[in-house]
Amino acid sequence: MRFLFLLILLIDPSALLGKWTLTFAEANFNLVNSAAFKSTPKDQQDEILEVNELYLNNAYYEFKKDTVYWTDVNAKEKEVVFKKGKWMIIGDTLRIFDYDKIYTYNYLIKLNGREDELQTRMIFPNGDIARSKETYKKE
Repeated sequence: MRFLFLLILLIDPSALLGKWTLTFAEANFNLVNSAAFKSTPKDQQDEILEVNELYLNNAYYEFKKDTVYWTDVNAKEKEVVFKKGKWMIIGDTLRIFDYDKIYTYNYLIKLNGREDELQTRMIFPNGDIARSKETYKKE
């Protein structure tokens, strides 16, 4: 029984190969609908919305063999940053090693049954898992 449980948690890395485009970012949605955001001055709201839109319109992951390409946003410069790193899956955790920052990002991941929708939740350095998830669609 224990062996069967472990098999269910394993995700085939080849299922991630290809390009995944962001379709929904729960944290961004929650931010712009929060009372704190609504009480922020209009000019700051506009800046936040601009950076938010830049992220939502450009976020993707593209997995090739052991290399991953993705986008981030430089909020100060309000520009898209193209990133590259190494990736691997351990159980239900996606690990991305950022070549530029020499930093490792960990995500709890879940694929739907058709393997064309990917959900990610950030795992923070202290081990806590983000409540909000991001959803990606395979192209």
